[in-house]
Amino acid sequence: MRFYKKCSAFFAAACLATSVGFLSGCDTKEKVLDIETPGGEIEVERDRTNGDVEVEVNK
Repeated sequence: MRFYKKCSAFFAAACLATSVGFLSGCDTKEKVLDIETPGGEIEVERDRTNGDVEVEVNK
């Protein structure tokens, strides 16, 4: 009987951890290029799902 209680507690913890992982969301962007200079920085990211590219320039 103790074995089943331990298994059910482990299963409940695993379900909780999985649901937290799914609810937190995953960032589907992949950093392609990151350049930092004294005058500013350039960051290029690509979305893994649809291939859109985003360029961000900060001065």
